[in-house]
Amino acid sequence: MSGFTITYATETLNELIYALDDAYWEASTIELKDAVYNVQRAFTEELIELHKVSVQDGDYKYEPVNEGLRNLAPSISWLRENLSSVCRRTHTQHRVAELLQRVQPLLQ
Repeated sequence: MSGFTITYATETLNELIYALDDAYWEASTIELKDAVYNVQRAFTEELIELHKVSVQDGDYKYEPVNEGLRNLAPSISWLRENLSSVCRRTHTQHRVAELLQRVQPLLQ
């Protein structure tokens, strides 16, 4: 479990989903697009659940709702290792890498 708030998790996941959307469109093959989509979809499902939480509860400690996030580690590792192949723009590579680093503690 992380020491992060629900608000922090929501904001970070939202940023990551937008960055992964850029990575998806920059990916040059269906296989790369599928790999990015797999990660993006799991985070989107988590964000949907977080949006159901009351605004007043934003300061509570975040705990993953979606069980699929706990199984995402191999996909995230693969994506990190292959960002230069997936993302054509350096800006997208750095942004996705930084956001994946920020979201990592949320998954524990």
